[in-house]
Amino acid sequence: MPLTADVRRAAEQARRTLAVHADRFRWVAPEHMHLTLQFLGDVTSAEVHRTVDAARDVGTSAAPFAIAFAGLGAFPSTAAPRVVWVGVTGGADRLIALAEALRRALRTHRVPCDDRPFAPHLTLARVRGSGRPPDLRALRETFGEIALGGQRVTEMAVVESVLGSSGPTHTVVASSRLDGDPGV
Repeated sequence: MPLTADVRRAAEQARRTLAVHADRFRWVAPEHMHLTLQFLGDVTSAEVHRTVDAARDVGTSAAPFAIAFAGLGAFPSTAAPRVVWVGVTGGADRLIALAEALRRALRTHRVPCDDRPFAPHLTLARVRGSGRPPDLRALRETFGEIALGGQRVTEMAVVESVLGSSGPTHTVVASSRLDGDPGV
Protein backbone atom coordinates (compact mmCIF):
# COMPACT_ATOMS: atom_id res chain seq x y z
CA MET A 1 0.00 0.00 0.00
CA PRO A 2 1.47 3.36 -0.99
CA LEU A 3 2.22 6.00 1.66
CA THR A 4 1.62 9.74 1.55
CA ALA A 5 4.54 12.15 1.29
CA ASP A 6 3.75 13.46 4.80
CA VAL A 7 4.04 10.00 6.35
CA ARG A 8 7.30 9.36 4.49
CA ARG A 9 8.77 12.65 5.73
CA ALA A 10 7.75 11.86 9.32
CA ALA A 11 9.33 8.39 9.03
CA GLU A 12 12.54 9.97 7.82
CA GLN A 13 12.54 12.20 10.92
CA ALA A 14 11.93 9.17 13.18
CA ARG A 15 15.39 7.91 12.27
CA ARG A 16 16.83 10.43 14.71
CA THR A 17 15.47 8.31 17.55
CA LEU A 18 17.88 5.56 16.53
CA ALA A 19 20.85 7.81 15.72
CA VAL A 20 22.91 6.22 18.48
CA HIS A 21 22.93 2.97 16.48
CA ALA A 22 22.83 4.50 12.98
CA ASP A 23 25.85 2.54 11.72
CA ARG A 24 24.15 -0.79 12.51
CA PHE A 25 21.03 -0.14 10.42
CA ARG A 26 20.25 -0.30 6.72
CA TRP A 27 17.56 2.35 6.40
CA VAL A 28 14.62 1.97 4.07
CA ALA A 29 14.72 4.86 1.60
CA PRO A 30 11.60 7.04 1.89
CA GLU A 31 10.63 6.35 -1.72
CA HIS A 32 10.63 2.60 -0.96
CA MET A 33 8.49 2.80 2.18
CA HIS A 34 5.18 0.98 1.96
CA LEU A 35 2.88 -1.27 3.96
CA THR A 36 3.05 -4.91 2.92
CA LEU A 37 -0.25 -6.73 3.24
CA GLN A 38 1.13 -10.03 1.91
CA PHE A 39 4.68 -10.94 0.93
CA LEU A 40 4.71 -13.56 -1.81
CA GLY A 41 8.39 -14.12 -2.59
CA ASP A 42 9.26 -15.55 -6.01
CA VAL A 43 6.15 -16.01 -8.12
CA THR A 44 5.51 -17.03 -11.71
CA SER A 45 4.05 -14.60 -14.24
CA ALA A 46 0.76 -16.53 -14.07
CA GLU A 47 0.74 -16.08 -10.28
CA VAL A 48 1.37 -12.34 -10.73
CA HIS A 49 -1.72 -12.10 -12.96
CA ARG A 50 -3.78 -14.07 -10.44
CA THR A 51 -2.46 -11.81 -7.64
CA VAL A 52 -3.67 -8.75 -9.56
CA ASP A 53 -7.08 -10.41 -9.96
CA ALA A 54 -7.21 -11.21 -6.24
CA ALA A 55 -6.33 -7.60 -5.30
CA ARG A 56 -9.02 -6.28 -7.64
CA ASP A 57 -11.58 -8.66 -6.14
CA VAL A 58 -10.78 -7.41 -2.65
CA GLY A 59 -10.77 -3.76 -3.76
CA THR A 60 -14.33 -4.00 -5.06
CA SER A 61 -15.59 -5.16 -1.67
CA ALA A 62 -13.45 -3.01 0.69
CA ALA A 63 -14.11 0.64 1.46
CA PRO A 64 -11.42 3.28 2.06
CA PHE A 65 -10.48 3.89 5.71
CA ALA A 66 -8.03 5.88 7.82
CA ILE A 67 -4.91 4.61 9.58
CA ALA A 68 -2.38 6.24 11.91
CA PHE A 69 1.24 5.35 12.59
CA ALA A 70 2.75 5.50 16.08
CA GLY A 71 5.10 3.64 18.41
CA LEU A 72 8.47 2.14 17.62
CA GLY A 73 9.12 -1.59 17.83
CA ALA A 74 11.29 -4.38 16.47
CA PHE A 75 11.06 -7.94 15.17
CA PRO A 76 11.75 -10.34 16.78
CA SER A 77 12.32 -8.14 19.87
CA THR A 78 13.84 -4.84 20.98
CA ALA A 79 16.56 -6.81 22.80
CA ALA A 80 17.72 -8.45 19.56
CA PRO A 81 16.17 -6.57 16.64
CA ARG A 82 16.48 -7.58 13.00
CA VAL A 83 13.78 -5.20 11.73
CA VAL A 84 12.85 -1.83 13.28
CA TRP A 85 9.36 -0.54 12.61
CA VAL A 86 6.65 1.98 13.42
CA GLY A 87 3.30 0.46 14.30
CA VAL A 88 -0.12 1.07 12.84
CA THR A 89 -2.40 2.27 15.61
CA GLY A 90 -5.61 3.85 14.37
CA GLY A 91 -7.32 1.66 11.79
CA ALA A 92 -5.16 -1.37 12.54
CA ASP A 93 -8.23 -3.60 12.81
CA ARG A 94 -9.40 -2.54 9.34
CA LEU A 95 -5.91 -3.07 7.92
CA ILE A 96 -5.77 -6.56 9.45
CA ALA A 97 -9.19 -7.34 7.95
CA LEU A 98 -8.01 -6.09 4.55
CA ALA A 99 -4.87 -8.26 4.74
CA GLU A 100 -6.97 -11.29 5.69
CA ALA A 101 -9.41 -10.64 2.83
CA LEU A 102 -6.44 -10.46 0.46
CA ARG A 103 -5.02 -13.72 1.84
CA ARG A 104 -8.37 -15.47 1.26
CA ALA A 105 -8.59 -14.07 -2.27
CA LEU A 106 -5.03 -15.16 -3.06
CA ARG A 107 -5.87 -18.69 -1.95
CA THR A 108 -9.04 -18.64 -4.06
CA HIS A 109 -6.90 -17.61 -7.04
CA ARG A 110 -4.35 -20.37 -6.27
CA VAL A 111 -1.50 -18.05 -5.29
CA PRO A 112 0.73 -19.45 -2.52
CA CYS A 113 0.90 -17.01 0.38
CA ASP A 114 2.28 -16.65 3.87
CA ASP A 115 0.16 -18.07 6.71
CA ARG A 116 1.79 -16.04 9.49
CA PRO A 117 -0.54 -13.60 11.26
CA PHE A 118 -0.42 -10.12 9.76
CA ALA A 119 1.25 -7.54 12.02
CA PRO A 120 0.58 -4.05 10.64
CA HIS A 121 3.80 -2.06 10.63
CA LEU A 122 5.98 0.23 8.54
CA THR A 123 9.59 -0.95 8.27
CA LEU A 124 12.12 1.80 8.97
CA ALA A 125 15.35 -0.21 9.01
CA ARG A 126 16.96 -3.62 9.02
CA VAL A 127 19.96 -4.46 11.17
CA ARG A 128 23.06 -4.89 9.06
CA GLY A 129 26.13 -6.97 9.59
CA SER A 130 26.73 -10.02 11.68
CA GLY A 131 27.22 -10.26 15.38
CA ARG A 132 24.94 -9.18 18.14
CA PRO A 133 22.36 -6.62 17.02
CA PRO A 134 22.04 -3.41 19.04
CA ASP A 135 19.87 -3.68 22.14
CA LEU A 136 17.07 -1.13 21.77
CA ARG A 137 15.37 -1.75 25.11
CA ALA A 138 16.93 1.42 26.55
CA LEU A 139 14.98 3.42 23.96
CA ARG A 140 11.68 1.90 25.15
CA GLU A 141 10.55 5.14 26.82
CA THR A 142 10.63 6.91 23.46
CA PHE A 143 8.75 4.17 21.57
CA GLY A 144 5.37 5.67 22.32
CA GLU A 145 6.59 9.16 21.38
CA ILE A 146 7.10 8.27 17.73
CA ALA A 147 4.07 9.43 15.75
CA LEU A 148 4.10 9.69 11.98
CA GLY A 149 0.56 10.93 11.50
CA GLY A 150 -2.00 9.20 9.39
CA GLN A 151 -3.48 8.76 5.98
CA ARG A 152 -6.43 7.27 4.13
CA VAL A 153 -6.09 3.79 2.69
CA THR A 154 -7.70 4.11 -0.73
CA GLU A 155 -5.86 1.53 -2.80
CA MET A 156 -3.71 -1.58 -2.81
CA ALA A 157 -0.79 -2.07 -5.16
CA VAL A 158 0.79 -5.27 -6.43
CA VAL A 159 4.49 -4.46 -6.30
CA GLU A 160 7.43 -6.34 -7.78
CA SER A 161 10.61 -6.04 -5.73
CA VAL A 162 13.97 -6.88 -7.26
CA LEU A 163 17.02 -6.87 -5.02
CA GLY A 164 20.14 -5.36 -6.55
CA SER A 165 23.60 -4.35 -5.38
CA SER A 166 22.41 -0.81 -4.67
CA GLY A 167 19.23 -1.91 -2.89
CA PRO A 168 15.76 -2.98 -3.95
CA THR A 169 13.89 -1.70 -6.96
CA HIS A 170 10.11 -1.57 -6.59
CA THR A 171 7.78 -1.53 -9.59
CA VAL A 172 4.03 -1.22 -9.30
CA VAL A 173 2.55 -3.99 -11.46
CA ALA A 174 -1.06 -2.95 -10.87
CA SER A 175 -3.15 -1.10 -8.33
CA SER A 176 -6.68 -1.61 -7.10
CA ARG A 177 -8.84 1.14 -5.65
CA LEU A 178 -10.87 0.36 -2.55
CA ASP A 179 -14.37 1.20 -3.63
CA GLY A 180 -16.63 -1.24 -1.80
CA ASP A 181 -18.85 -1.12 1.24
CA PRO A 182 -17.45 -0.12 4.64
CA GLY A 183 -17.15 -3.77 5.83
CA VAL A 184 -14.19 -5.69 4.38
